[in-house]
Amino acid sequence: MEQKDLFGASADRLPYIECSPQGRSGPKAPVCIREKIKSYPTWIIKGKRYVEILEPDRLATLSGYVHEGTK
Repeated sequence: MEQKDLFGASADRLPYIECSPQGRSGPKAPVCIREKIKSYPTWIIKGKRYVEILEPDRLATLSGYVHEGTK
């Protein structure tokens, strides 16, 4: 399973950067080189790095996201 699969139709709203746009043998995106990202998915939230698949609820908690309907 990929991280994006957990978000279903909302996956296109993720703050997503493709580190290997041309596949594994192609060049890495400059931001991924700069941030020293070696594994996917890698989340950088509030300065802390998470190198794992995270459930949407966990991501919301870590990032401080509050859905409009849950205030």
